[in-house]
Amino acid sequence: MNAKEGVLWVGRKSTLIELSHASRFKVYQAKSLLEAKVFLRERPIKVIVSDVVHFFDQLKTLFPEPVRILLMDKLDVSSTQAAINRGEVFRFLPETSAVSEIEDAIDQGVRHFDLVSQHQTLLSNLKVQNRKLEKLIQKLEEQVSVRTARLQGVEGELSKTKRYLEQLNALIAWINASSSVEELSQRVEKALKGVLPVEKIVLSETTTEEVVKEVKKLGLPSIVMPLIYQKEEKKKCVGHLYFLCKNEEDIVALYEKVDLIKQISDTVALTLEKIYIFNASVERKEEWQKTFDAIFDPVALVNKHYDIIRANLSYSQISGIKIQSLVGKKCYEVFQKRKTPCEGCLLSQTLQKKKPAQFELKSTAQDTFYATSSFPLEVDNQELAVLYYRNQGEEKRLRDQLLQAEKMAEIGILAGSVAHEINNPLGGILAFTQILLSEVPKDSTFYQDLKEMEEATLRSKEIVENLLYFSRISREEDLEAIDLISVIEKALTLVNLKIRHKNITIEKHFQKTSPSTKIFGDFNQLVQVFLNIFQNSIQAILENGKAKKEGKIELWVEHEEDQKQVLVKIRDNGKGIEAEHLTNIFNPFFTTKNKTEHPGLGLSVSYQIIKNHHGKISVESEPDKGTTFIILLPYRAIVLSRS
Repeated sequence: MNAKEGVLWVGRKSTLIELSHASRFKVYQAKSLLEAKVFLRERPIKVIVSDVVHFFDQLKTLFPEPVRILLMDKLDVSSTQAAINRGEVFRFLPETSAVSEIEDAIDQGVRHFDLVSQHQTLLSNLKVQNRKLEKLIQKLEEQVSVRTARLQGVEGELSKTKRYLEQLNALIAWINASSSVEELSQRVEKALKGVLPVEKIVLSETTTEEVVKEVKKLGLPSIVMPLIYQKEEKKKCVGHLYFLCKNEEDIVALYEKVDLIKQISDTVALTLEKIYIFNASVERKEEWQKTFDAIFDPVALVNKHYDIIRANLSYSQISGIKIQSLVGKKCYEVFQKRKTPCEGCLLSQTLQKKKPAQFELKSTAQDTFYATSSFPLEVDNQELAVLYYRNQGEEKRLRDQLLQAEKMAEIGILAGSVAHEINNPLGGILAFTQILLSEVPKDSTFYQDLKEMEEATLRSKEIVENLLYFSRISREEDLEAIDLISVIEKALTLVNLKIRHKNITIEKHFQKTSPSTKIFGDFNQLVQVFLNIFQNSIQAILENGKAKKEGKIELWVEHEEDQKQVLVKIRDNGKGIEAEHLTNIFNPFFTTKNKTEHPGLGLSVSYQIIKNHHGKISVESEPDKGTTFIILLPYRAIVLSRS
């Protein structure tokens, strides 16, 4: 120990006198309780040693801290146990104990005092800390209570704000779902009447004087909010919202909700612009669809799998499928009635090379040819192609007619020059033959030979006369108003001689005529036309062998006054004409019969005569079933041009 520990001896004996000389302790001796109390107040006493136990009882009340050691004459168990139970004595030592024993006891008492003092100090400090902690906890609890109250208030505000935002979002979404200006106006008024102090809301697409006058007529105070639509940096006014209130107080209250009004106005502006764009898009789509459907030729939009994405009205009509049912079907199945892509189709090549292509498709479904064009197109990252079909059937027919006309023109020029060159020698031969016939007796062996020469010459002259039709110019003085039935009847009188004994009947279906339904033409030329056709029909019936049973020629004459033309149909039940010959029957010198007896000029001459009368002639035939000639002649047709 660095400092001597204070020890107080209280008693009558001087047992501890020897301790005063020890360096370990500072011994103070008190002969009375009063003196002991003075030492205990003034000195740092840690251990009290006494041989009188009741001193401890009196000192304990005032000075409980020092450790008490009792020296006894003899150890009494009961008194010792009572002293221990009262906490008055730390150690009991016999008076006869050696000084060293007493020193050890005192040393233990000092350590016990130090431990108790430290414990009390710690306990005191702990109490101080506890009081501080209690105050801190109380303060924290107060702060937590305050903050909890604040949080509860914030949560209430947040919940209220959340409900408000949800309602506002639902309101904006409901307004934004409007599909027309009228619906938008109704929804805006219905939605805001329950939120804002307004009597009426007017949505105006323009700011005209009429709108302003209508609003003023209502006689209510109002505020106007422009509807501004902004796209990137550009702004434009698409309309105005008029908020009409009952009084000025409501106007003031309305100004307090200007943020809400601004949000609603922006939504209305956006919705209004969306409606404008949608309506314009619908109009453009309708215009495009009308344009698309107005195309006379079939057009379709097809993907790489040959699926139809869109088609026009002509495509629908030709395919015989409703336009709504075309989408998703294969183009070759719908249009060409095939199960595989069309032969010669270049759709895949168009999409691969991304270049237009042209090709020809033969349609067995429509029995024609189509000049097809395919154009690549990309829509929404999907590779498509536009297929445009142009029917070449009519063009081919017109081209054939043009070639035929060119042939006839060339042959006409040739016939004119040849006929004139041949006609003069034929006239001389015929004249000399007839002179010889008049001089040679009929029973002469030369007479029959001369007769055959005459017939051959006359037949040659007839051929030359037919050739002259190709180069002859019709003269107006040769033209007259003609009843076509009279022409046909004249031709029939010439034919009846040939069919009298051939078992061929002629049925006539003639429509009554009026003076206004006559044609204007050359009577003899038209007789030649019908005579040639009748002769072809008779020959076809005879070749087919039907004359032995039921040969028949049927005639129809119909006046189509709305078309200003006369229709003549001549049908026979002869052997018919093969399909490959139909396009050639009007060609000069074309014939399927014996070319010696039938040079092939009859139908070509008839074709030219009908053409000179501004008419049309066509033929329909089926092998072994018969042939029908169809002739159309306009009323009062005047022909002055060369064929």
